[in-house]
Amino acid sequence: MRRLNGFWWSVTVLCAVLVPASSAVAEVWLDEDFTDGPEVFTRVVQDMEPLGDGHTGPGARSIIPKGGHWGSSGHWEFSEHGIADPEVLYWRYFIRFPDGFYIEPRNRGKLPGPANLYTYNCLGNRGTTPAEPCWSARMLFSRDYAGLADPDPNGPSDKTLLGFYVYHLDSPSNRGDIWVWDDEVALLDHGRWYCVEGKIELNTPGSHDGSLQGWVDGQEAFSRDGIAFRRADEGHLDVDSFWFDVYYGGDTSAVRNEIHFDSLTLADERIGCADAAEGTFSDDDRSPHVNDIEALAAAGITRGCNPPANDRFCPDEPVTRGQMAAFLGRALGLASAPAAFSDVSGHVFEAEVGALAAAGITRGCDPPANDRFCPDEPVTRGQMASFLVRAGLAD
Repeated sequence: MRRLNGFWWSVTVLCAVLVPASSAVAEVWLDEDFTDGPEVFTRVVQDMEPLGDGHTGPGARSIIPKGGHWGSSGHWEFSEHGIADPEVLYWRYFIRFPDGFYIEPRNRGKLPGPANLYTYNCLGNRGTTPAEPCWSARMLFSRDYAGLADPDPNGPSDKTLLGFYVYHLDSPSNRGDIWVWDDEVALLDHGRWYCVEGKIELNTPGSHDGSLQGWVDGQEAFSRDGIAFRRADEGHLDVDSFWFDVYYGGDTSAVRNEIHFDSLTLADERIGCADAAEGTFSDDDRSPHVNDIEALAAAGITRGCNPPANDRFCPDEPVTRGQMAAFLGRALGLASAPAAFSDVSGHVFEAEVGALAAAGITRGCDPPANDRFCPDEPVTRGQMASFLVRAGLAD
């Protein structure tokens, strides 16, 4: 094979797009970058404030006042968005503890995580009961304590350790369980952003087969199974909300503290740390072709799938013959030409189809007449083979 204008790599990607997906596309339920401020939550007890310098673009911040506890509390509820409550949830957000963030020894706090607060239990030192069932799996922040019951030594004041604060069937009667993450991975320096991911898989009602996992910057920091969130008759207690809770626990905060957040995502598969705002398109971060897609955009070969905004690429949708004409024409540097087919007059890709016909790369879609191009039909792999050979990309 020979290369033409250095763009063989782009044609390879175009062929890859034509391969049907081998598995179901992961469903992203929420992808919130806080560009419009932290207004995505309901049941708000304490609101967040906008943050100008987020991880990428604007973010949001929870402010814990000196002498106070609450930083923020609101819910993103699945049913309010027409989504059935899941039993498995992956989440991701970026977090930063600013320089000067301070935790008085022996104190800890809560961070956002999933929950089903069927009643007003599973918070405020009230556990689940058969009459008032519930569960919650918020994350937590603390110093890096050597022990939980009697934290000594107190750990460095310029780092903060992540963990889970979980109300489950076997948690203490007067509080949630404190499960800290691996301090080799989850002890965060103040003043920088980290990507934090979590996963919850609820137990079969009545069984101890639930699990929790956590990652920091893509590295596993926590894993525990054998958890029971629901009794045998509590199958209705799915994940009903993501609780964006920030609470300084124990004594009140000795100083004014802030915790910064950005890029909150909820999905049915692991999300990863690629941030959509870093690239051209908002929907390609979880595609195995993300780097190639962004390279095509940078080279001007693709402009997106949703004009005029063109902020999405639609990586799992099939390619039409008209779109293929645009891809190949831009990749090969073909000059626009008058349309040669009866069904492309006024079409968005009229000039690109004309360019391909003038270059002899396409002959039409209805042999032997070949007076139509069928611009809105999907391009087959066989047709693609003919396009590439006629373009001179195979000897």
